[in-house]
Amino acid sequence: MTTLRERRREFALTSGAGLLLLLVGLVLLNLLSNWIYFRVDLTQQRAYSLSSASKKLVRGMDDRVIVKAYFTPDLPTPYNEYSRYVRDLLSEYRAASHGRLRYEFVLTSPPKEFEQRAAEAGLTPIQFQEMGSDQLQIRRGYMGLVLYYRDKSDTIPVIKGVENLEYDITSKLARMVRHQKKTVAFTTGHGEPQWQTPQFKLSQDLSELYDIKQVSLTPGATAPIQADALFVVGPKQPMDPGSLRAIDDAIIRGVPTAFFVDAKNVMLQRFMAVPLDNGLRPFLQHYGIKLGTQLVYDAQCESVTMTQSVGGFPFSMNVPYPYILSVTGFAKDHPITRDLSSVALPFTTTVEVSSAPTSAQFKPLLMSSAQSWLTPANEYRIGPDAIPRPRVDDPHGPYSVGGVWSGRFTSYFQTPVSTGTAQPSGSPSTQILVVGTSEVFNPDLQSFAGNDAFLTNVVAFMSHDETLLGIHSKSQIFRPLKPVKAPIRAAVKIICGIGVSILAALWGLYRWRRRQHERAWIAGLFKPHEPDSR
Repeated sequence: MTTLRERRREFALTSGAGLLLLLVGLVLLNLLSNWIYFRVDLTQQRAYSLSSASKKLVRGMDDRVIVKAYFTPDLPTPYNEYSRYVRDLLSEYRAASHGRLRYEFVLTSPPKEFEQRAAEAGLTPIQFQEMGSDQLQIRRGYMGLVLYYRDKSDTIPVIKGVENLEYDITSKLARMVRHQKKTVAFTTGHGEPQWQTPQFKLSQDLSELYDIKQVSLTPGATAPIQADALFVVGPKQPMDPGSLRAIDDAIIRGVPTAFFVDAKNVMLQRFMAVPLDNGLRPFLQHYGIKLGTQLVYDAQCESVTMTQSVGGFPFSMNVPYPYILSVTGFAKDHPITRDLSSVALPFTTTVEVSSAPTSAQFKPLLMSSAQSWLTPANEYRIGPDAIPRPRVDDPHGPYSVGGVWSGRFTSYFQTPVSTGTAQPSGSPSTQILVVGTSEVFNPDLQSFAGNDAFLTNVVAFMSHDETLLGIHSKSQIFRPLKPVKAPIRAAVKIICGIGVSILAALWGLYRWRRRQHERAWIAGLFKPHEPDSR
């Protein structure tokens, strides 16, 4: 007869052997994952996976790319996590390129040689503040990448954040791999904003990836516009017939054209907006595009920093500004807006289909929220303290504030023939994109999340450049809480405050009762059997 002590020893040996086998299996699985692995990104927009554009670029490279990463060890929080993120991201690039892209982390010892190699590679040192045991310490470190492709090299001198790192790496690779840049033309001569400034990051990014040229539209200019895409951004002065003819000629020749047009002349210093006549309203109406004349203001908006003097001291505070729309209504099936979460549109108007006959198909890209309205026609004040108060029965959004027309267009200028009638001149299949504001190109406004990604997608789509189309920034994840009623909010507070404690107590009681049953079962299992009396 097996005694109770022997059964317990046998049970312990069996449990120990099972635990040992489990540990061996986990070690083998971990070693195997170094060669065979996969990742599952459960986020809605695949925020932690490479974009299809990045994968397509590295798969199409015809030579090897070497990426060297320079990271000073033991950096303070949160920079100490950057190296791990960079390693994971470069591993995805390597997997997508089928080995054409390789990376290495430069050895950090000895420290002086590491700093010398980083400085020779063109990286910029950063000073970090770190709280020691009893004092504040200032350290110097490096966080940067160097990319090598054939006889070319490029650097990311400082990794300021991981949100835009994929875009930065892919844009650097695209510039090195490309044999010829796309040409993008911007019109000038009618008060367009000067957005190509060194402090405007979008200007630097586009200049590295595209051949940006300025086209002066003067009454005497007759040369056709030669470009892969044409942009008309914020003219403040009326366009003469010669300028309109040059734009019309580009459209009829099939050049994709984008219009960022204002309905009002905004004077931010005075918080005033007056009507603006740039001559484009009837011009665009011919192509089937109707521009509104009133600004859209939206309860779903961005915040701006306002400075006030209180007791002689400047005081800054963030206030919501309904005239800067936070647009989250997108055409999810269009390449421009597919991976975006939010775009800020300052001082925009509506963009809709006009009654003019056209064969082009309209695709609304940007929609305001349901809590948006149009300003009264005679309202000129746009200050944060002068927001109109809509009534319950007033018409409201969502409104279309940006869209694209695709198809064939007829010329705005009719060519007379011998019969005395007008003969339209048709275009090949092309695109016309219209957004109801040009303030997204204003370098004097603060930077808003989503705008750079949106404008980069617009340039890539209009120039038929698929390399950078759809590379989404990881900072574009916008998940606003949906408004709920007061009883629901009270119920959530009660559940969070008391319900969690009650659930923890119930779970403790359940575990206690289960252990009691297990102990009773084990005691019955090892209970010695009485000898048979027969």
